[in-house]
Amino acid sequence: MKNDLSFAIYAIKKNIQGSAELRTSFLTNVIGMMINNTAFILLWVFFINAVGQIGGWTPTDIIGLNGFAALTYGLAFSTFYGIRKMPDYAATGAFDRFMLSPKNLLVRVSTSAFSTSAVGDVLFGIVCLGIFSFLIHTNIIQLALLLILAFAACLVFISTIIIIYSIGFLFTDGNNVSEGIFQLFFTPAMFDGGAYQGGMRLIFTFIIPSLLIGTMPIEAIKDLSFVKATLVVGLSAVWFLLSILIFNRSVKKYESSNFMTFGN
Repeated sequence: MKNDLSFAIYAIKKNIQGSAELRTSFLTNVIGMMINNTAFILLWVFFINAVGQIGGWTPTDIIGLNGFAALTYGLAFSTFYGIRKMPDYAATGAFDRFMLSPKNLLVRVSTSAFSTSAVGDVLFGIVCLGIFSFLIHTNIIQLALLLILAFAACLVFISTIIIIYSIGFLFTDGNNVSEGIFQLFFTPAMFDGGAYQGGMRLIFTFIIPSLLIGTMPIEAIKDLSFVKATLVVGLSAVWFLLSILIFNRSVKKYESSNFMTFGN
């Protein structure tokens, strides 16, 4: 475990250094993503001001929601973007080189790629959560909950995309299938949390964990609900264990495409 963690940190560091060499391109991608995310928040704020609050959610809550969503997305794809490329690796036979590596297979694949724009998501998420914390006047307990739930939300997000993109091993056109399922998971996480009530809330919490990466953490922090916080943390552990199981089983379905591929 220690060696795997050391390798992951080393690989992520090299990925960042490689992307940062083209400084202008790097900064353009980062700043561009932050501007794009800001526009999305403004649309939601104008919408709430026009139609009124939905389920008690305010513009401040939307800022916090986007903070969690951007942070989880950014951390996952700025460090483990290789997860999203697994269907491509499987389709082209490039996955062979990872299986021959002495390193942990999942760690090696996950850290094989890097998304520059995702760094902008990370920075944007931190800024939004800072603004959210200031606007609701967080106390020490709420701040501690925010940090714990941010970690749990990231774990849920990473676990879910491992499951989603592992499915790519089971289909000929695995990339399109996985991308479609990813949108089904991530899109609901970006919508006003107050809109999810009754059966829909159960579905997007326990079957499709969209609400675990933003809506539930925001409600737990705002209401100081330790029940919701415990639920998020507990389900994050369940999804992580499930993701490892599904990844290992899906890899067994992989068959080399026998293409001559070369890569680092």
